[in-house]
Amino acid sequence: MAKVIGKNISLNSEEASILGEGKELEIVPNGKGIFLFIEKSMLKETEGTKVCIDVPQLEEESQEVIGLIRKGDLSNLVEGKFESTLNEKQKKALLQLVVSGKVFVFKLNQTYKKGVYRVKEEEEAQVKREIKESENILAIEKPFDQYNLEQDGFLIIKGKDRAMSASHEFERSIKEGLLKGIKSFDGNYYLIQTDLLNDYIKKTISAFEPKPTLSLEELSLSIKASQMLTKVICEFLKEEGELMEKKKGLLHYIK
Repeated sequence: MAKVIGKNISLNSEEASILGEGKELEIVPNGKGIFLFIEKSMLKETEGTKVCIDVPQLEEESQEVIGLIRKGDLSNLVEGKFESTLNEKQKKALLQLVVSGKVFVFKLNQTYKKGVYRVKEEEEAQVKREIKESENILAIEKPFDQYNLEQDGFLIIKGKDRAMSASHEFERSIKEGLLKGIKSFDGNYYLIQTDLLNDYIKKTISAFEPKPTLSLEELSLSIKASQMLTKVICEFLKEEGELMEKKKGLLHYIK
């Protein structure tokens, strides 16, 4: 995406190839928040007129892009990498979504050069969502099969057959990006509400900034969540390569 830096405009390789090497361009305001690049040789043709552009709505592609962002793993939503998975219409739809504010770039850590794409409504939903029992730091740990989505916001599933059954049961919510699931290194399957996961991923990464290695208990205290919810969040971060368990219960954040 083009970015103004001082008196210069920074372009990515795709944008630079569209404008062309060595061309002299004029920047013309064309409405609130809209600017046109016009070749100098064409200025006489457009002089005294307001140039209008037809921006395709790309509704279907916009919904496809939003769905991909909701369901995608963090590692696949990084700026530059995510765009490479889209077709041309989806790339244009992504640009429109960013300009409109429906999609934005979030940096997991301010030291990162690139961020990950997020859907704005997910951030707003975090404020409105119902608080789960698992978000209470004093919550009593239960047998794994007693955790449920309604009360705790996540499921712990043991066994391939039960995991397949849950996958069919919640297929629609998974496809719509409302739930996210993984098979963890510990052999269990975890299914969690996406808004809950996104909220605590940010809190967890922030907790590691002053100290890159924490015990599960220390992390639970820092993010103010039950140890079981903390463990589930960590399983997703380990899957993304953001976190490693140096030994049982001792977690290290990989910057």
